[in-house]
Amino acid sequence: WQVPLYGSLKLNTDGSCIDNVCAGGGVVRDHTGMIILAFSSSFGIGNSAEAEAKAMHLGLRLCSERGMSISFMELDSLFLVNCFNDLWDPPWAIECILRDCKNLIPSHASVSHVFREANGLADRLAAHGHTCQ
Repeated sequence: WQVPLYGSLKLNTDGSCIDNVCAGGGVVRDHTGMIILAFSSSFGIGNSAEAEAKAMHLGLRLCSERGMSISFMELDSLFLVNCFNDLWDPPWAIECILRDCKNLIPSHASVSHVFREANGLADRLAAHGHTCQ
């Protein structure tokens, strides 16, 4: 994981799906690497794409509600990044979620893919989401 530019916030999210039960989590950090916000949640029945999209949506919604402007967002789902960046057509199950995410993220923000190893904290928070009610 790399710190964002000075004065910026970075949101990392991850989704998890075990036996069709979805959960997700994420973390917002500043340019010093300090954690500003962390979250985990259970999302109910679904698939891995839905888990990833719902984690992204929850993170953006929490940031928006708190007046945080995200400059960078990283996910370890290349599929979701490509759908969000309009490189691929999303499946209908996540199309509305992605549309709402686009309304929540600042227009200057970048959404990019990182390998799982660079998204470790978000991955652990997503796993913890399976224990949340």
